[in-house]
Amino acid sequence: MPRQQVNDTSKSDFPYQLRLHSLAYLPNINRFIDLRHPKAGRHILPVMDEAGDRLLRDASIQSCLAARSAYEAELAMQARCEQEKLALAERLAPSALAPCRADLEGSAAISQLADDFIVQTTRNDGVVFADLIRMGWRGEQLKEHADAARIVAQRRQEKQMVGVVA
Repeated sequence: MPRQQVNDTSKSDFPYQLRLHSLAYLPNINRFIDLRHPKAGRHILPVMDEAGDRLLRDASIQSCLAARSAYEAELAMQARCEQEKLALAERLAPSALAPCRADLEGSAAISQLADDFIVQTTRNDGVVFADLIRMGWRGEQLKEHADAARIVAQRRQEKQMVGVVA
């Protein structure tokens, strides 16, 4: 009968060590599973002696813990990548999304509405009331500021045309 190695976990202490580290040994398939991350579906192979006859219990537990730390590092890397994506989206969102137009009043509303008129005329055949509503304008704002904004938009386009011709 082979003797237990001096630094190996005893056979009676092995189940306790497995519970302590949240591991399970499945002898019928000769694999370990990490109970902290069971949905990962990772089965860890046991460490055997040179002849392949005997399970080295302590080395197997250390192997499982190393596999766990590698998996947790992978999860941390994925979380870090997601955080970077969110940070990038937060930096890009203000430039990609138009500011809220429903809160604008007075000259700020006229200026923004004039810009929207220019953008809408370059994209489509003309400015459509429904498109402006989808952009965030309220009907009352459009009725109040449409004439002034149209004049401002025409003047801006005329200035651009003079700059292009000159």
